Amino acid sequence: KRSLDTGLTLDMNTSGERHEMVKNVKLISIEGDAFQIPISCCPLSEVINCELECHSSEDENGSSDEAQNGTDSFITLSLTASKIHSSALRKVADFMMHFEEEEMTSFSPPFTTENLGEIVQQWYADFITSGVDHSLLTDIIAAANFLSIQPLLKLSVLAMSININGKSPETLRPMFGISNNLNDSEQKARVMKENEWAFEARRQFEENQAQE
Repeated sequence: KRSLDTGLTLDMNTSGERHEMVKNVKLISIEGDAFQIPISCCPLSEVINCELECHSSEDENGSSDEAQNGTDSFITLSLTASKIHSSALRKVADFMMHFEEEEMTSFSPPFTTENLGEIVQQWYADFITSGVDHSLLTDIIAAANFLSIQPLLKLSVLAMSININGKSPETLRPMFGISNNLNDSEQKARVMKENEWAFEARRQFEENQAQE
């Protein structure tokens, strides 16, 4: 195994298979649960794809000369350093696999409706709302941001914006763990750190909009 700049760990022990023979990637959550996705899904995540390309370049340089046996080989990518929980990683895996079969409709503001089913396909609308509470949605956003999965990040941030739209400050404060003491510098720092995904998501969204 080796640790990379992202803080992730890529298991190089792929049962003797060269990179081009690998069919699946196992993503490991902070709890140690494994979620397997086809390697063909991985380009959707810039981070995962970068990890695999690094592994591929090492293969080409002759670091994988073992016997090529078996057909069910896989690479294991540990996400424990990123603190991605199993509940969020399961959603990430489901999204990536479905996206390969049915690419999500592209969207951008302004929106004339808050009905997600009118903005994206119904599967995606149900995916990000059915059984997804505020805590899980926050974790999905953080996971999508860390793994740089732009379609999932855009969808989850949109769902969050719809969820909080029109709510009073009194309602929003407990959702984000904010007390009424707005002069508490430690609280401000904690809230900023816990919700840094929001600032990064906004930055990436604005960059994407500028490129379009």
